[in-house]
Amino acid sequence: QTTIKDIARHLGISVSTVSRALQNHPEISAVTKQLVRTTAQEMNYKPNLMASNLRTSKNTTIGVIIPEVNHHFFASVLDGIEQAANEAGYSILICQSRENMDKEIQNVQTLLHSRVAGILVGVSKETMHLHHLQEVLNSNTPMVLFDRPCPSLQCDQVVSDDYAGAYSAVEHLIQTGCKRIL
Repeated sequence: QTTIKDIARHLGISVSTVSRALQNHPEISAVTKQLVRTTAQEMNYKPNLMASNLRTSKNTTIGVIIPEVNHHFFASVLDGIEQAANEAGYSILICQSRENMDKEIQNVQTLLHSRVAGILVGVSKETMHLHHLQEVLNSNTPMVLFDRPCPSLQCDQVVSDDYAGAYSAVEHLIQTGCKRIL
């Protein structure tokens, strides 16, 4: 992996100049910025986001735990999450629990160790206790649950009311003249 030190050594300039040029710092001349960017591209430089996040104490990765990646509902949710995250300058790290509580616990630990900015969780069908999710809240990591409610957790939750939705749909069908509603 090419580092900013490699670019600095190659160009004979300081590491801080390379760093500032890559960050478009106003004190760096346009010529130097272009030279550094061109050299970085030629040397196939990729910024180390984890190192940058540690340095700035800001993480731009959101962890997402879904029960099943191949389920249409969760695939649609994932698509929406990624789109909203990208628009806000975040990326997502996807974990799949496969509707298994032990796997969900492992996913939570992985995301907490990765120090993600927040976690979105579609709780698995097998999840009987919520200690691992309470651990997320205790770590002051923002968490939002979706799909399956967990009323005992004090966090934001996005769930749909299937009963009210079905009632509304049937009522609409009746009002539009449908007689044989199955």
